[in-house]
Order: sequence, then structure tokens, then C-alpha cells
Amino acid sequence: MKNIYAPTFLIGLFVFSLYLLTSSITPRPPDKFIVLDFANIEGWSSDDQSLALTAFQISCERILKYPAIKSFGEFGRAADWQPSCTEALKTDFDDARMFFESRFTPLAFLKQGWGLFTGYYAPVYKGSRERSDKYSAPLYMVPRELQNIDLGDFDQSLKGRTIIGEIKNDEFVPYKTRKEIDQGALDNQNLELVWLEKTEETFFLQIQGSGFIELEDGQLVHLGYAERNGRPYRAIGQFLIERGDITREDMSLQAILDWMGKHPEQSNELMWKNPSYVFFVERNLKTPIGSQGVGLTPGRSLAVDRAHIPLGMPIWLNTYQKLNMDGREMVQKPNLRRLMVAQDTGGAIKGQIRGDVYWGIGDHAESKAGPMKDCGTYHVLVPNVVLRSIF
Repeated sequence: MKNIYAPTFLIGLFVFSLYLLTSSITPRPPDKFIVLDFANIEGWSSDDQSLALTAFQISCERILKYPAIKSFGEFGRAADWQPSCTEALKTDFDDARMFFESRFTPLAFLKQGWGLFTGYYAPVYKGSRERSDKYSAPLYMVPRELQNIDLGDFDQSLKGRTIIGEIKNDEFVPYKTRKEIDQGALDNQNLELVWLEKTEETFFLQIQGSGFIELEDGQLVHLGYAERNGRPYRAIGQFLIERGDITREDMSLQAILDWMGKHPEQSNELMWKNPSYVFFVERNLKTPIGSQGVGLTPGRSLAVDRAHIPLGMPIWLNTYQKLNMDGREMVQKPNLRRLMVAQDTGGAIKGQIRGDVYWGIGDHAESKAGPMKDCGTYHVLVPNVVLRSIF
């Protein structure tokens, strides 16, 4: 007997599938955001938006090359951003504040809480092209066997998500851990870009994502992020807190370095608790490059989680330092109130309200980045035209 219900079932299934598909690409409900007014943003009138305009112009040179249909997630497409970018490149620094106020609308996430904001920088270490007794810690280029597979090639719903590994015995398996690499898993493959004095230096250069190496002849070499091993990032400071070696309030980059200096025999074991490993590429540049593929601006470039914030977006940052006043209860002191631009990402930067402030190159930048662990939040700035697709 002919099944007369089959066509109805298939139509229903098609409609349901279409609903799932369209619901995944349409903007999120308007009740996710609150529209703000620039006049009500504390600190807006005292910020120097020309510094943020410089960073935004750098991002715009990239955005203007995007295909018009390139998605900015729930914040529209490249075509919605490109007119503002064209205008930005013609704007004088004296008119920066007027430009942002006339072209953009600030939004706050309705259910956002406080997030963590840290700092990063580009360190400068001494190194050599050749291995020696003094320089014995290698920085590697990307291994040939490492494979970064875009899952979107297999399922469109997974576009943008990747999996990293290597083929062993005809099986695709996770790539080598930090411990395996440090113990010689990549020896004799001619992958070394330069050699540093200490393994700790290679570790922290990987954490920062890029840096500069001063060679013995005085040449300054810039190494930038090329790839990672796909293993999860683990913050080693958390292990020291859990062991009671450093208090949460005292935790900083400087505190970790001090601990390593006092416990050199335990440093490797501590670093191996973070299995994530970064590989580098040599660049002939004077400025570190972020994940957007553009140069970073000290104090105005922000690393974000791309699952929530598109790269190139202006962001109003509002952070607080937690201070212990003479043993009394912790108090919060306003720290950063400034306009920034999302231009980078990081293995530890996960969550809707989470950011990493880029502070520049060398020791001065380290002194700002290392201790930073502010709590805070931010507002996103979207082109006015994008509001119609959100609300």
C-alpha cells in the first residue's frame, strides 16, 4: 500500500531543517543587547579617541579587502562595515571622537557580568642562529607533519572550526605535547629558527605569541605566531596558586618568573603542565602582527574571543584593579577607560567578556602587561546600519 503520510513527513522535516538552518545564521534576539548613548559612557569625553582611530584605520585597510558577504557574526557583514572604514581612512585625528559618535552606536550585552582583562607584550630576548653551550633552547618553525584541518570542509555547520594533529600508523592523532617537544621529539628535522638561552624564554615567547630576538651581531629578528600544536592551553599560574606557592592576589608574570628563578629544578615540570605549544615564522617587520593580520597598536589593540567578537570591532573598555589597602578588604580602583580595537586572539582568551591588552615591545611593556589582571567589562561599537539587523 502506498504510504500517503511520507510526503507530509518529508515536507515537515524539510521545514524543520530550514528553520534550524536559518535560525543559525540570523541575528540573535534583540533582547541580548542594550543600546547606549556616548554621553552616558563614563570616561568617553576624556579619552583620546585619535589613538583608537589609528588602530581602527589599520584594521580598516584589511576590512576593505574582505568580500562584501564576509560575516561579522551577529554584527552584520563586511558590506555593513566597509562604508565606515572608507570614512575612517579620510578622517583627521582631531575629528576622531566625532567620527565614532556619528558612525557608530555603542551596545552593551544585556546579561554580561564582570570579565577578566590581562595584558601581553612582545618580549626581546638574546639569541643565536647556531646552537651553543650558551644558546641551547630552540624556537621552531611549523613541522611538516603537523596538519590543521578545517572541519568546514566536511560539514558546513562546522566552518571556522579546526582540528590539529598528525598521521601515525595510518591514523590521525593529536600532535605532540610540550613535554614531548622539549624532550627532543623534533630533533634533527632542521626546524630551528633561532636558539635562546633558556627554555623559560621560549615558553613565555609562546605565551605572548610573538617577539624579537637580538642576535649576536646586533641584528633584531621578529618572530611571529605561525601555528600551534592543537593541545589545550593551561595557565601555569593557576597550578602555583592551587599549590599555595603564590597567592591569587600576588599572581603575575613577574611572580612566576621569580618562582622559576628560585626553583629551577621544578620549572620544566611546571611548564609541561601547559601542553600547548606555539610554532613561529620569521617576519621582516618592526611591529607584531595580530590574528587579524594587521600590526598591533600599543595600548589600543585588544585580543578577544572570536566566538563572541569579530576582529576589527571598536570596543570601549572599562576595567578595575583590585587593591589590598593596608590589609583591609579589597577595593576596586578604576584603571582603563579607553576605546580599543579587537585585532588579536589568544589561547587563554575565552569567553564573552574577556580580553588581553597589547602593551608594546620590551621591558617597559612587560612592566605593564605582566601584573595586569583587572576585572571589568566592555561595550561594543557597531556601525549604525547594523542596528537594523539586530533590532
